Amino acid sequence: MGHKEVAELYNGQDVTPPLLKLEIYPSSVAPVFVHDCSLPKFCKWGFDGPRNSTLLVNARAETVTQKPFFAKDFENNRCAIPCSGFFEWDDGKNKHLFARTDYDMLYLAGFCKQQDTLRYIVLTKNATPPVCDVHSRIPLLLSKNTVKDFLFDNDFAVHFLTKANTIPLKTVY
Repeated sequence: MGHKEVAELYNGQDVTPPLLKLEIYPSSVAPVFVHDCSLPKFCKWGFDGPRNSTLLVNARAETVTQKPFFAKDFENNRCAIPCSGFFEWDDGKNKHLFARTDYDMLYLAGFCKQQDTLRYIVLTKNATPPVCDVHSRIPLLLSKNTVKDFLFDNDFAVHFLTKANTIPLKTVY
């Protein structure tokens, strides 16, 4: 996502994202829409694991409401991560970029937790085409029209965990 798109997310306000990169990696900072704010906040990608030994960057949509480490934050602190696309790696460690077929903005569903700073994690589910040709999991994708419902409506969010992906994707490379 370029700086122009970030400025648009901030309603044209002059923001200089200090650590924003074109590619976001685990432990990077990125703009994230959180449940209690109308403008994105800059949050760090990944939770410190229960024993602080690993960085957890994804949570399975199928089990997020049942896992004690995730359930409360999913219920109370959902977020949407805006992006222009996402990467998955195949078994040969080759990186593949996926984007909407119309190249509009994507929103990855996730949730936040306050640790040393505000952090987020991305929800994933079984992959759908074309991602399933490369990887077994895919981020839970939100359209612009479903972001607010996901953030603010618990029933919608829980039901959305099981919905099929309806956003048409293409392999960019």
